Amino acid sequence: MQGSVPAATLAKNAGIMDNPLYLNRETAGAMNDIQTQANEQLADLIRRGASGEERALELLYSRFKRPLYSLACRYTGNASAAEDVLQEVFLKAFTRLGEVNNPATFSAWLYRITINASLSHLRSCRHERKGAVPLGALEGVLAAPAEAADGGDLRRPLEEAIRELPERLKSVFLLHDVQGFKHEEIASMLGLSTGTTKSHLFKARLKLRERLARSGALSGAKNKEQRS
Repeated sequence: MQGSVPAATLAKNAGIMDNPLYLNRETAGAMNDIQTQANEQLADLIRRGASGEERALELLYSRFKRPLYSLACRYTGNASAAEDVLQEVFLKAFTRLGEVNNPATFSAWLYRITINASLSHLRSCRHERKGAVPLGALEGVLAAPAEAADGGDLRRPLEEAIRELPERLKSVFLLHDVQGFKHEEIASMLGLSTGTTKSHLFKARLKLRERLARSGALSGAKNKEQRS
């Protein structure tokens, strides 16, 4: 024999690499490698931040500030209040970085702190909010209601409807439809089962659609679409 043939060559010649299952395994392996690398980088930032390195704290802040600010905006309905919540969240998180043992759960931990800080703010501030934050100004894509083709006529009534949701439904709705988290991740953040988060999401969407239908916002959007 002139030498062994690489396994990849044999697989290609046999047509194995054309098999979607083979490709999926390769892709899954690459994704796992990327996730592992990301966790290692995050763990390094957390370790350096816990030791007081300013640059590491700045990078952690830059990495998480937008999604956390978006979530705080949804809860408070006020950009200025969301900024206050964000500062409180990072102050609390940065003083407890030394307690973080698993970087894979760090994001979920930050979201829990943000939710709790937002609810605490709402309980302590009973004054009337000065206006809603437009959907288009925040991250994420709102999956419901389906009638909101461009979102223009529905933004304000939708913001009001979201604020009226019960807190347990609001949390799941914002994390899933606005922030884009999976049910498994949300369940971990909120200490619920995935079945419960799915049920809460369904109920939240149903309540929003009912609220918008009662206000006439959905019919207005449909009429606008028919005229165009």
